[in-house]
Amino acid sequence: MTRGDRWLLILLVILSLTLLAWKTWGFHSTAQQVQVFQAGEKVMSLNLQEQKRHLVQLSLPGGVATLEVKEGAVRLVPTNDQFCPEQICIRTGWIKKPGESIICVPNQLVIRIMIPAEERIDAVIR
Repeated sequence: MTRGDRWLLILLVILSLTLLAWKTWGFHSTAQQVQVFQAGEKVMSLNLQEQKRHLVQLSLPGGVATLEVKEGAVRLVPTNDQFCPEQICIRTGWIKKPGESIICVPNQLVIRIMIPAEERIDAVIR
């Protein structure tokens, strides 16, 4: 291995670690919203910026679910009510990054974290 090969290898490793760090801890928007959809219709939108805890009751075909918003994250709270047979939506746990979602298929419920429209990229030109 020549001296130039070593420098090239070191440069590639540094570049890879930098890209990995940027992807992991990158520049996420601070303004995020939780949007709740029931049967394709937008039911509500909540702000994730507030640090205090919110509990929101959702009336679903299978029963009542409780949505918890706390410290920039959201989840469906495990309860004794069996509103979802498999409870996959509850086992999803906390979500906090844009694009993540909690989906309950039997109740046609989708909980998604979004960036507000004014902060989204509207076009990319190459």
